[in-house]
Amino acid sequence: MLSEKILEYLGRNLLFEKIGTDELQKLDDSLFELREYNKDDLIIEQNADPDGIYLILKGSVVIKKTTMKDRSDDNANKEVILNYCSKNEFVGELALVSNKKRAANVYCFSSVCRIIFVNTENFYKIYEIIPGIQKNLGKTIAERLGETSIRAANESSKYKKLYELQLENSMRTTELLKSQKDFEKKNLELLKSQKEIRRAAIVETIITMINTVHHDFEKSIKTAKDIILSTENAGIKDDILTKKIAELKEIILSMDTKISLYCDSASLEFGHNSEGKKIIIFKDKTSHN
Repeated sequence: MLSEKILEYLGRNLLFEKIGTDELQKLDDSLFELREYNKDDLIIEQNADPDGIYLILKGSVVIKKTTMKDRSDDNANKEVILNYCSKNEFVGELALVSNKKRAANVYCFSSVCRIIFVNTENFYKIYEIIPGIQKNLGKTIAERLGETSIRAANESSKYKKLYELQLENSMRTTELLKSQKDFEKKNLELLKSQKEIRRAAIVETIITMINTVHHDFEKSIKTAKDIILSTENAGIKDDILTKKIAELKEIILSMDTKISLYCDSASLEFGHNSEGKKIIIFKDKTSHN
C-alpha cells in the first residue's frame, strides 16, 4: 500500500489524473523514489538511455536541446529552450515509451525541485496494475507534440519573415548599388563635361589673346612698313643706311608673317622653345592643310 504522503503526491500528478484512490492503493511505496535537485542541476541528459519517468512534486524544470556549434571556432555547442514543466507535471515519458535516446536535457529551473522518480521496470509494473494511466500519458504526449509543432511552426514563420526581410534588404542593396553605379556614370559624364567646358574656356581665352595681339601690333607694323617703303622711294644712296633698312625690312616682314598667325584661322600646338620652356606654336591652317 501507499503511504498517505505518496498517495497525496500521486493524486495531484497529471500521470494519475482521474485515477481513483482505490486503484492507487494497489501500488506500493517501493515503486517510487523521492529525489531533490538544486537550481541548474542536470536531471535528464540528452542522448542518454531512458531510465524512467520523473513526476514533479515541487518547483519547475526547463527542457533544453543541444544543437550544433554556430561556428567551428565556438567553444561549445548551443542549447535551445524547448519547454518548461512545473509542479504536478511529469517529464521523460517520450523516450520511455518509444525506447529511444533522450531527446533533450532537463535542468532544475527553480531554486529547489522535488521529484518522484519511477524507473523503467517499476513504470511498467504500474502500467500493468493501473492501465488507465495510458490515457493520461497519451494525452500529455499529444499535447506536448502539438506544442512542439506549434513552436516549430512559429520558429519557421519567424525565420521565413527573417528570410523575407533579408531578401528585401538584398533587393534594396542591389537597387542601391545600381543607383550608385548610375550616379558614378553620371558623375564621370559631368566631370567630362566640366573638362570640355574648361578646355573651351581656355581655347576662347587664347583666341581672345591672339586677336588682341593681332590688333595691337598690326597698326605698328604697317606704320613701320610704310616708313621703310618711303625711305626706299626717297632714293637715298648711303650703302650703310640701305643695308640697315634692308635688315629692318626683313625683321618687319618676319614679324608681320608671325603676327598674321595670331588670328582665328590659326591652329595651335604645344611645343618647347630653345630654353626648354613650354610654349604655344601657331600655324596657318591653310598652309598646314
